Amino acid sequence: MPIILSPYRFAAPSLAFQTSANSSAQTITCPTVAQYDIGVLFDAATNTAATPPTNVIPSGFTQLQTSSLTFYRTTLSYKIFTGSESGSSLTGLDGDFSNAKLLLVFRPNFAAASVGVSTFLQETTNTDPSSQLIAASGQSAPLLRLAICVDGTDAAAPSFTSGTFDATATKTGSGNGIRAGYTIQNTSPSNDTVDTGDNGNGNCLMSGWMNFS
Repeated sequence: MPIILSPYRFAAPSLAFQTSANSSAQTITCPTVAQYDIGVLFDAATNTAATPPTNVIPSGFTQLQTSSLTFYRTTLSYKIFTGSESGSSLTGLDGDFSNAKLLLVFRPNFAAASVGVSTFLQETTNTDPSSQLIAASGQSAPLLRLAICVDGTDAAAPSFTSGTFDATATKTGSGNGIRAGYTIQNTSPSNDTVDTGDNGNGNCLMSGWMNFS
């Protein structure tokens, strides 16, 4: 007798937002994660002296981009979790004036083994960063569009002036603030233009895409 498989038995590959964590220190505690969960760490730090904080990527993470100017540094990195990281301490940037970290966790409905990434654009300036195009059209799904804007002088998180996001998350430090935006595209990835305004010294804008198989 032939075996008939239901067309609904196997779902198309997709991503979903799972959870988040934040910190105002050099370390951040990993939330509860499962094997193949994807963690993206948005990390910003400020020094009192005119030297950027040393670039530090948590163990097992892969850097997507880093940018610095005078007192400030912003770094973006990711990891496909094994599931053993829940509750562990992840070590990143350490500014002697302020730190702000955001960890976003996304869950695939499949065993993610391969990661594709764009060139992540970046600009850190004391004026207004230029807008950035996330050129995701034509790329394979599921795809994650990411953007981060950082203000190096104010405790409030800056705003995006353009960009289409599923959601944004914020973290403020004593001397800087992060706003991170993400868009999950499980079918037909498309382009997006992101921008932020001039929020004082140390404005940073980073953006790009990741896809998974």
